[in-house]
Amino acid sequence: MEKIILVQPQNGLNETKYVPLGLISLAAYIRGKFDVKIVDLRFDSEKSLLEAIEKEKPMAVGFSMLTGSCILQIVKLAEEIKNRSGGRIKIFAGGIHPTFFPEQTLKNSFIDFVIVNEGEKVVLGLLEALKGGVSFVGIKGLGWKDQNGKIIVNEIEREFIDMNSLPLPAWDLIDVEKYVKALSRNPGERVIDFYTSKGCPFPCSFCYNLNFNRRRWRCRSAERSFEELKMLHGRYGVNYFIIHDDNFVVDRERALKFARLIIESGIKVKYSIDCRIDFFEKDFLSKLKESGMCELRVGCESGSNRVLKDVIKKGITAEQTFKAVQIAKEVGVNLILSFVIGWPTETIDERQETIDLIIRIQKIHPGAAIYPLWVYIPYPGTSLFDQAIALGFKAPQSLVEWGNYFWGKAHIPWLKNPKEYEMIHELSPFAWYSKKISALKNKSPKNLIRHILIKIFRPFVLFRFEHNFWLFPFEVKAIAALKKIYQRSIKSYDKFLAGNFNDREK
Repeated sequence: MEKIILVQPQNGLNETKYVPLGLISLAAYIRGKFDVKIVDLRFDSEKSLLEAIEKEKPMAVGFSMLTGSCILQIVKLAEEIKNRSGGRIKIFAGGIHPTFFPEQTLKNSFIDFVIVNEGEKVVLGLLEALKGGVSFVGIKGLGWKDQNGKIIVNEIEREFIDMNSLPLPAWDLIDVEKYVKALSRNPGERVIDFYTSKGCPFPCSFCYNLNFNRRRWRCRSAERSFEELKMLHGRYGVNYFIIHDDNFVVDRERALKFARLIIESGIKVKYSIDCRIDFFEKDFLSKLKESGMCELRVGCESGSNRVLKDVIKKGITAEQTFKAVQIAKEVGVNLILSFVIGWPTETIDERQETIDLIIRIQKIHPGAAIYPLWVYIPYPGTSLFDQAIALGFKAPQSLVEWGNYFWGKAHIPWLKNPKEYEMIHELSPFAWYSKKISALKNKSPKNLIRHILIKIFRPFVLFRFEHNFWLFPFEVKAIAALKKIYQRSIKSYDKFLAGNFNDREK
């Protein structure tokens, strides 16, 4: 049986190590016809990947590719694999980035194939064609190069896969315990992520779903979704689930049936979901809470009604956001809210409207967690990306240039003071941090030190946010210096706990 290796690259130094859900779904679909191995470079070294390739001698290696720094790692490894195998091993890349830029991705000499949109059927067709030595012409959704190096992108498959027809993801091909340890933060919790649906029907102009899923929402049935949850709970002892759907509650009846199945089974678990604020209804959320739903992740995006309506087409208002927070507090579920600044045509006053809304929210619901204030980044495949181009944004023109596209920086040309926006992003976690020490579930030394440091700086930072004052940022340098000291200290402490007494910092 021909061997295939699927690779999850690194996406950044501080990325959360979620399960490579796309790869384990793909692996489940193609195994049986091919011998599949998964390598996650967030845990495994590049050296171990190359050693596995040397040992297994796979027919092909596939990479999951997002926009950003992971591209550089993929290109470097693809070159190394090509050189070591004399070009025998084929390299394919799938995911959001190659879907939106298939031709540009294929211009890289080390990438042989790209997978556009969903990967299961396309990859199986590609591998069977490679194995049989037949033409790639009829494989919908495949980008490839002919013998003369001409780039060809086949017709895109218009029909999505019925998610209920897919096998259970290949959880047995990964070390689940590694992900549980990486995701679990609080004593007694064993956390893992999985998904039950794909896509979202709403027209938000900044979202990849507009083109990637074509505003289609598709799901596994409540029964199939519960089957996976029950398996993960029974086999791996998972008691907290991060459900990674773009919008879990599009079909309310399905969400309620999923909740009923958990309740009727007697399983005691907790889970968090993504949800729009216009789905916040007290009775509905209360029924989900009864089954273990304990946290809602919500993209609020802006506090400006003009931006929400005219720029990002979110279909909500700031007033709805505020009311939704009140409902969540009454129901007693946790909230994690995200906001963005620097939208096209957004004014400084509108930016401050977003900050003011967050401050209002924290006054009525101090327990609501707020993500750092992100600076808008034009994302490929969205309608707002095209508007950003019209406003002067210069998109990278090659695969490697996209690899140097860092999300923490203000790339957008319409900002008069981009450094100010980056400073707001960096300081926002201090401004939004409102936890009391008694509320910390995990009182490890490093969490306590982090808590104390944030509390020291928070009053100065919060004053800036409340008064829109960004001059003389003396505390920014102090925070940056303390961050480095903290990170070095924690790293040394972790090594001490691991017994690496003689492993000094290089």
